[in-house]
Amino acid sequence: MLDLSLNDFLKLKDVRFVNVAQSKFKLKHIKGISIDSRVLETDQIFWAIRGINFDGHDFVREAHAKSALCSVVSVDCAFAQQESDLPLVIVPDTIVALQELANVQRNKYKIPVVAVTGSNGKTTVKEMIAHIMQTKVNVAKTKGNQNNQIGCPLTMLQLNEMHDAAVLELGTNQFGEIEILTKMVEPSHALITLIADTHLEFLKSREGVAKEKLSLFDGLKDGSTVFKNLDEPFIENYNREKLRYISYSFEKKADVKGAYGTVDENGCGTLKVNDRFDIKLQVPGLHNVRNALAAVAVTMDMGFTDNEIKDALETYSGFEKRMQIVKWNGVKIINDSYNANPASMKLAIDTLLEIKHPGKIVLALGDMNELGEQSAKMHVEILEYALSKKINSIFVVGDKMNKAIQKIEKANQKFIAGCTDLDDLAQKLTQILKNGDIMLLKGSRSMQMEKVMAYLP
Repeated sequence: MLDLSLNDFLKLKDVRFVNVAQSKFKLKHIKGISIDSRVLETDQIFWAIRGINFDGHDFVREAHAKSALCSVVSVDCAFAQQESDLPLVIVPDTIVALQELANVQRNKYKIPVVAVTGSNGKTTVKEMIAHIMQTKVNVAKTKGNQNNQIGCPLTMLQLNEMHDAAVLELGTNQFGEIEILTKMVEPSHALITLIADTHLEFLKSREGVAKEKLSLFDGLKDGSTVFKNLDEPFIENYNREKLRYISYSFEKKADVKGAYGTVDENGCGTLKVNDRFDIKLQVPGLHNVRNALAAVAVTMDMGFTDNEIKDALETYSGFEKRMQIVKWNGVKIINDSYNANPASMKLAIDTLLEIKHPGKIVLALGDMNELGEQSAKMHVEILEYALSKKINSIFVVGDKMNKAIQKIEKANQKFIAGCTDLDDLAQKLTQILKNGDIMLLKGSRSMQMEKVMAYLP
């Protein structure tokens, strides 16, 4: 059940109720909120959302047939324009209303709310923070990476009196999104992992990315806590009065000082913290050592002891499609297929080289999306970066990657094979991969590179 009441809905701007009083609808007994009529359950509210390829208003009657308590609809939809027999909550804009209701819910509870954003690592840092905190307190957290203007409020609406804290991931690919989410979430604590060349199609440049990400700090209330990564220039140079700053760094003097320790045969590193304790991580990659330091800074400030942080992070095992090590016929496959940008591609390649193996090193790379005018150049740069390393074979799929091959020097093109689709990629990999080899699987989310494993015999 959601902790919502009629009074909460009455706080929505220009809200209007139709047939709600006459129905069996009881706002204090809401089982949940669904934006998908296909998975709607009895006694849930159906929230009609307009997307690029769909309009939730087309499924209002279907939701009613499935015993939805009511449907929340926009004032300009057909149901709101004529007399209706359905129980409706009518609002100017359903996405805005969802965010308004989430903010109402947030302000019921005087709990710490940690907001995490950044070009890379935000999901992992969010998960690490929550993993540590959950050893002592009840934490509400963003599921997966539901970090946009719909997923974030849906997470906020799950808050109830049993929660002691919330850890939320804020995502963006256009200017203004972080500002909207910050206003809705009202974080008490905020962290930006790093700034890199992501979503350049809309954010245009790294400076544009920084401006958008830093709007998280801009939107904080006075007295809020900022965790400042001193190894990231855009973040290090940020300064606003009436905020509380906790710094962390590998390279500079900081409140929380990290150092790199040993790396095991699976590429999993050790984090040394303030020369006081070491954390042996179970997830590969030096970038995850950096992610861990961010999580340490947050939880240390919240009163967790060295041992509590160490014990928790040493049991953190990551999650699907994020540097996930799987095996196929004696081949180690690093499934990092959830998403990709130039910075994360390089990090993944570097991590692959840290993992011990007796055989060949193979890359299977897909397109990187939303890079705008710099897309072609950046795809070439990634292939050149890979060629500069001790990589035996590179296989690529996607229009952007295949076009990039043509820009590579002729002498190096023999190391790269272009593929027409994922099935073709799987067939070529099957012919070359042998017991003892290691392979990286990575591309933007729309490429769905993980499907390659299903095509392998």
